[in-house]
Amino acid sequence: MLSDTELELLLHSSANCLEDDLTSSQVADILGAIDTTIRRRLGIWRVATLETHELDGAVREVRQKAELEVRRQGSDRHPGSVGSPDEQAVTALADLLARLTTEHPTEVRLPADFYRLLAATDDAGCLWFAPTEQQLTAALLLLSGVIVEMDAGEGKTLASAMAATALAASGRSVHVLTANDYLASRDCDLLAHVLESLGLTVGLVIEGMDRQERRYQYAAQVVFTTAREVGFDYLRDNVAESLDHRVNPIFDVAIVDEADHQLIDQARTPLIISGDRISEAVQGANHESLASELIERQTAHVDELYAAISGGGVLPETLATILLAGGLTPRLASELDRLGVAARRVFSDSARLNDEAEGSPLEKELIFAIDPSRSALRLTELGWEEVFARVEGPLDGFGVVQALRARVLHEAGTDYVLGQDGITLVDRLDGRPMESHRYMHGLHEALESKEGLDRLGRTDAKARTSIRALMSNYKTISGLTGTAMEAADAFARDYGASTIRVPPDVASKRVDIDSVVFFDKDEHLAWIVEQVDHCHRSGRPVLVTAGSVRESDAVSSALNEQSIPHQLLNADHAELESEIVSRGGEYGAVTVSTGMVGRGTDFVVEEGMSNDSGLFVLITSLPESVRVERQIRGRTARQGAFGTTKAGVYINDAALAFSSRQSDLTKLSRTPRGTVEGPEVNRILRQIQADTEVQRDLVSRALAEYDAVVEGESRAHYAERIRMMDSVQSSTLAGRIVSDWVARRTRELDDHQTDYETRFEIVSDGLWHSYQMDIGALANWTPVEVRKDLELEVHSRLSVHRDRLGAKRFLLAVVECRLNAADDQWPARLAHLGDMAITLAVGAPSRHAAVTELAEEIASIRAEFWAQVEDQAMRTLLNSADIAGRNRMGDNPVVQLPDELEALLR
Repeated sequence: MLSDTELELLLHSSANCLEDDLTSSQVADILGAIDTTIRRRLGIWRVATLETHELDGAVREVRQKAELEVRRQGSDRHPGSVGSPDEQAVTALADLLARLTTEHPTEVRLPADFYRLLAATDDAGCLWFAPTEQQLTAALLLLSGVIVEMDAGEGKTLASAMAATALAASGRSVHVLTANDYLASRDCDLLAHVLESLGLTVGLVIEGMDRQERRYQYAAQVVFTTAREVGFDYLRDNVAESLDHRVNPIFDVAIVDEADHQLIDQARTPLIISGDRISEAVQGANHESLASELIERQTAHVDELYAAISGGGVLPETLATILLAGGLTPRLASELDRLGVAARRVFSDSARLNDEAEGSPLEKELIFAIDPSRSALRLTELGWEEVFARVEGPLDGFGVVQALRARVLHEAGTDYVLGQDGITLVDRLDGRPMESHRYMHGLHEALESKEGLDRLGRTDAKARTSIRALMSNYKTISGLTGTAMEAADAFARDYGASTIRVPPDVASKRVDIDSVVFFDKDEHLAWIVEQVDHCHRSGRPVLVTAGSVRESDAVSSALNEQSIPHQLLNADHAELESEIVSRGGEYGAVTVSTGMVGRGTDFVVEEGMSNDSGLFVLITSLPESVRVERQIRGRTARQGAFGTTKAGVYINDAALAFSSRQSDLTKLSRTPRGTVEGPEVNRILRQIQADTEVQRDLVSRALAEYDAVVEGESRAHYAERIRMMDSVQSSTLAGRIVSDWVARRTRELDDHQTDYETRFEIVSDGLWHSYQMDIGALANWTPVEVRKDLELEVHSRLSVHRDRLGAKRFLLAVVECRLNAADDQWPARLAHLGDMAITLAVGAPSRHAAVTELAEEIASIRAEFWAQVEDQAMRTLLNSADIAGRNRMGDNPVVQLPDELEALLR
């Protein structure tokens, strides 16, 4: 048995060869050292870290005697090892308790005998804590950059900590990326002392930390944080005003928790640093007023169509036009139920009857048309005529369209929630609130106006990236999740990571009952209440999941009507998640939630309940992703416990309504209650989910290619900013800027297709209007002579600043002017790159052609951008009477030398 110090030495000596091909004995040494440390620090150390009453058996007696000895002898106590094993254990523990009054636990190193003595007294097993074979296997896979699938409750947190320990000991810098700040803090608190006892440094980066603290924490060998925090720090570093303002996260190894959600579902989630607000209050109000008027006109027309239906005139084109005008609204779904018509059939009629080749006849009296799934809105020909009759140009027209989208497509309780901080977007896959995320291109501001919030103006992005782009900074990526295998191809394609499943220690006892599909919305809701009431009366805990905040609210209201007590968990109540979940397994507990309950939450069933009374999970809306459904079902029957799940969904649920396979469900034989259920229903629902995922994957892959091109341009820009702030690399900047500027401003002199007098006049006018430089007297000079004289004049003007500031401060002034100009113009360029990507994606004959053209277009205008930057910098240098010359290279002030010394250095 090794002492703590010997364990640390063993780990580091074995881990030094982690980059090489490891032998089985080296792997055993590395994981063995970590395994032993966990057994000790999370197990045997409980004898000192738990309260005395939390211990049991002989260990409690040892603790009580050790506390008595510490109190009796205090600092005069002399440690010894003479006596029986129990007496030696008391003495050893008393030594530890005394040391902990002045030393941090991670600084305490103990001999092997301490652990041997205390373990021998643990007849009640309260000091037992050991990694499982599954956790050791997962840790080994993580070392190789693998995405590991482990069932819920199998210990993914400990497996990731073991891998992080081994990698950090080998000299790698590791980021353990959790889903949120709470989990990052929890895991750090649990595991920091284990890692630190092995000589490693541990950091934690969460929201609210200042720049200095972040820089300090990122320097640690293992950092617990979130992809969001790392992403925003990466962006802030790339727009920092000086090198000393950077916090410098080290992009080496990332171990990602809930890897499928963070790396696949959230891959394109934008991370944006916004610039100053651009005032548009008056213009925005005009957009909203016109949008409201257009909606009222279309609503009146739709009401007329509904009146025709109620009068018995149910024609296919009537229902198709209503669908095209507003999507599958609750009102239309109710009418379809009454008429016994499937939404898919109406969708097919809409596509057939509104043929573009025939002039889109269903749109003749519509102002805007909506995708049936309510994911897109476009103005019709009539709509564009109405808009352009009232606004001045395309940008105003786009503003009206955004106002329409905010009012028609985006619903509170589905796409966003309202809180004290305004509008918070909601993740459509899992229902979680997405703090700090905003819609772009004025849509978010239109939503704020719709909800009666102050509209302060839109913001342009100063810097932006995505989760997928951020992760490409890391040299090694691995991760864990309960649902990885379905995304194996995406992990391999996007991150170069293979996917392996680690089977659970105990086989699952979960029972998944066949799914049922309802054809009436009210019947569906009544069934949900029946299922919950039955379990609640028997004391069995229930988890009910819904597809959106709005749907979860509807279930909650129905339960309230039947006086069934329950807890509601959705994006409106996200701050109560840990409290609600901690009680969700109690006797008779009922929890209603969106899909957010499927990630990182543990429902622990109350002890003492019968073996067949595990948590019952009731899924009431078909998740769009098979992986999300597996996560939700995985809330029950953890670690070999019993549990049951069942899905009961509505035929016009968002995921079913427009699937080509909806008709397969309508053709099945129905039960006396008018539902369809059984294995065939399960199969069709899985196919619908698979179809949805294929379409989502195609869109994601296409957009990822555009994102990659824009991200590459962003990184080139950020690298140039760093070069500008580097005093060594920027030492020749001033001379180059002048010569390049002179050549650019006199380029027209070489245009031999125009007479020289005209050419000279164009150049002369441009220099005077933009820079107040008069070269009129040089009209008869050659282009070479003009350029030479112009350079001398520029250097003469700049020498005023150089003489006033000194050589070093003048250089800083030039750098600062150029950097300010780049920062001023970059947001517009970034927005232009995004618009260019969208335009090319729509118009190109193929995706490959669009991506290729985008890369070529970006490269062609890069030089133009930097020319504009340097023109602005020169305008500032030539026209400003006071150039500050602040130090962009660091926070330390630049020392101004006496004039006579500056003169010697110039």
